[in-house]
Amino acid sequence: MPPRPLSRRRWLGHAGAWASALAPLSGHGQAVPGASAAGAAGPRILHIMSFDSPWRWTDGQLEGFRQTLAEPQAQWQIFQMDTKRHSTEAARAERGRLARDLVAQWKPDLVYLSDDEAVAQVARPLAGTAVPIVFSGVNRSLADHGLTGAPNITGVLEREHAAETLRLLQALVPGARRLAVVSDRAPYWDTVIDRVRRRLDEVPAMGLTVIERMDRYADFQRAVLGCDGRVDAILYLGVLTLTDADGRTVPYQTVQRWVTEHSLLPDASFWIDRVHHGNLASVTVSELAQGRSAGLLARAILREGRTPVSLPVVPTTQGQPAISLARARQLGLKVSSSLLLSTEVVRHFAWADGARG
Repeated sequence: MPPRPLSRRRWLGHAGAWASALAPLSGHGQAVPGASAAGAAGPRILHIMSFDSPWRWTDGQLEGFRQTLAEPQAQWQIFQMDTKRHSTEAARAERGRLARDLVAQWKPDLVYLSDDEAVAQVARPLAGTAVPIVFSGVNRSLADHGLTGAPNITGVLEREHAAETLRLLQALVPGARRLAVVSDRAPYWDTVIDRVRRRLDEVPAMGLTVIERMDRYADFQRAVLGCDGRVDAILYLGVLTLTDADGRTVPYQTVQRWVTEHSLLPDASFWIDRVHHGNLASVTVSELAQGRSAGLLARAILREGRTPVSLPVVPTTQGQPAISLARARQLGLKVSSSLLLSTEVVRHFAWADGARG
C-alpha cells in the first residue's frame, strides 16, 4: 500500500522538527539529533542537499531515506548547498568544493545526495573513488551527468508526472489547449522540458506553444503577463533562482504569490508545495517515495555489502493528484465532486491558512 500523503498539519510538524535540527548549520556539516556518539558502531552518513531546509521537498527526501535505511545508531552530518541563493556558476562550484571538503575530512561510510546540483558538484568529481554514493531527486540521467558505469554511484531518478498533471489540468479546464512552460534557467530543466514535450502526445488536443526561460524576476513577471491571450494554461517549472534588481534570489513563495495576484491563467506544476503556494493542479512527485527508495539502496550497500553499480538506477512511480481549491475559486472554476474525492485538496493558500490542512 502506498504511504498516506502527509497533510499540511502533519507535514509542518515534520518540517518544524527538521528546521530545528538544521537551523545551526548555516550551510556547513553538523551532527543532527538522533546521531550516535563518536566511536559508536553505527555507520557515518553524510547527507548533501542541493537546496536547503526547511523545505518540504528536501526534508521529505531525508525523512524517507532515514525511514528505510533503518539505522538508529547512524552518525549523521548534513550539508546544505543552498543553490537557490548560491545560484551563479561560481557560487555553486564553491558550495560543491565545501561539500567535497567535508567528505574528505569526515570520511563517511556513505554519502547521500539529493537533487541534481549535488550530483554535479559532488558525485561527478568523486566518481570512481571508494566512497559509496546514493542520490535521489535527480532530473538528469546518469549519462547526462557523465556517470554511466561509475562503480561507486547509484540512486533514484525524479521523473515528473507530466501527462497525468496536464490531463488533471484539462479535467479542471476542458478548454485548455495551448500550453506555456515558464521556468528559470537552471540547467536541469532542459531535460524536464524535453520530457514534457514528449509526453504531450498523451494529452488530447494540447500543444506546447510557448517556452519562456529567464534569470531575472522582472523578466518572469513580464513573461507571465505576456502569456495572457497567447495560451490557455501555464506549466511552472523552475521558480527557485530568479533574482531581483540587486541580484538577490527572490523566494519561490513570493514568486508564486505574485502569480496568484496577477495572473488568471490556470496553472500547474509537479510538486505539492507548489500547490500549497497557489498552483492550481499537480500530480505530484512524492519526496518521501524518493527518499525511501534511496534509503533501500543505501541499506543494501551498508548491510548486504552490495556494490552501488550493481543496484539499478530507476525512477519512483508514485504520484498523488492535488488541487488548490483556493486557486480554483479565484479562477472561477467549478471542481467536480469526483475530482474532490480522488485528489488531495488544498483549501487555502499557504500564506493565508497558517498550519491548517
